[in-house]
Order: sequence, then structure tokens, then C-alpha cells
Amino acid sequence: MVTVNTSPIAQAAAGGRLLEHGCSLVHANERKSEVYRVGLDRIVDGLARRFPDPSGSGVSGNSPEGGFFVVVRVPFGVTGAVLERSAREHRVLWTPLHHFYGAAAAGTGTGVGPLRCLRLSCSALGPESIEEALDRFAAFVRSC
Repeated sequence: MVTVNTSPIAQAAAGGRLLEHGCSLVHANERKSEVYRVGLDRIVDGLARRFPDPSGSGVSGNSPEGGFFVVVRVPFGVTGAVLERSAREHRVLWTPLHHFYGAAAAGTGTGVGPLRCLRLSCSALGPESIEEALDRFAAFVRSC
């Protein structure tokens, strides 16, 4: 089977990987899935340790069953300026959740909904780096 836009080399690499794992995407991705599971659990557990009382801190996160993103509700408006401060002063990057909601939610107000939510990722960090990043993230949140 041939596609219009996919490189033949990429097709061959994907096909070879599938053949190595009995043509199963699940088996082909087991190792990466476990790496992401460890990172995801590390973020969820780490947030719970650093912010044990969501009603008092205003910080809470979801507990996804898979993937490598955790959505975190924070007690301040999530704007580009706040992200810039987080990166500059605390060396922590995250994604404002309003980027996924369209123009109506992209304002800079501090209402409920996506304007007080951000997304953390574990896709590029190992367990020790996640712990350090969560320490810096907690310091950033407390400084707001």
C-alpha cells in the first residue's frame, strides 16, 4: 500500500517495527507506553505531594489513564505573560490550555475554565528531571 505524502523510508521503518512485534501496535509500543506511564504517575503523585489540599492551594490536576499530559487548574489566570515569567524565573515550561479552546477562551481574564488551566507533559523528561521540574513548578505557583 502506498500513501501520497508518507516517505517510503518511514513506511518501511513502521512496517519493519510492526513485523518485529507480530503486527501489533500494542506490542510495538509497550516499552514507550511504560516510560510514559512512569512519567505520568510521577507528575500526578508529585503534584499531590506538593499541593495536598486542592481547596486551600487552588491547585488540582487530573489523573489521566494514559498519555503524557496532565491538566492542572491553578489559582491565577494562565496567560502568555505568566508563561514567560515561569520560563524566565523558574525554568519551567507548560502549555496554556486555552490554546486548545479557540478564540473565545484565549483572552487574558481570570475567569473559570481554561483560563486557569495549563498542561504539563512528561514526554521529554526522566523521573529525576520530573521531580526537579515539579519543585520548580511548585515554587512558581506559590510565587503567583
